[in-house]
Amino acid sequence: IKLWLALVGKGLLRLNIEVHGLELVPRGEPLIVAAAPHRNWIDPFLILTVLTPLPRTYFLAAANTTGNRWWKRILIDLAGGMVPVATRGQFNRDGLALALGILERGNRVGIFPEGWGPKPDSEIMPLKRGVAFISQHSGCRVLPVALAGTTQLWRGKTLRIRIAPPLDALPAGANREAEQTYVDGLRAVLK
Repeated sequence: IKLWLALVGKGLLRLNIEVHGLELVPRGEPLIVAAAPHRNWIDPFLILTVLTPLPRTYFLAAANTTGNRWWKRILIDLAGGMVPVATRGQFNRDGLALALGILERGNRVGIFPEGWGPKPDSEIMPLKRGVAFISQHSGCRVLPVALAGTTQLWRGKTLRIRIAPPLDALPAGANREAEQTYVDGLRAVLK
């Protein structure tokens, strides 16, 4: 995927990628990579290119939009770091179980905690509590990744990635109010 982004992103589109905070990513630790705002198909690919290849990062992606075009299926197959999940219902048990399994194997889980659906261009929407739930049940920390400049792409565009220090895992047994407080704190870090 790094080669693909270099060829297409930097070669063809001449995209400029600025990364801040890469030194804050703990080495060898399974993490929940929580990124926002998510406005374009390139977002997970950018994150995959800046993070170290190990532990591997698997993004949970909406099944109904991830593979709905032939070129997206080819990119996903090449990247190998996206796992389509169903997005129906408020509580996606299959997606949560999948995320916990990925973390148990020592890998990273990438999610866009704003959830699915239409969003404004730059404002980060309120975050879903799933990221807190995954952190609480896995004991894994959350790595906040803020994205900027990906809403529209054009030749020579500058895309920015800002990585913040990992947030401690939400303690086991936390209630809904604690989960909401956790995601509100994460949203504040991502702004």
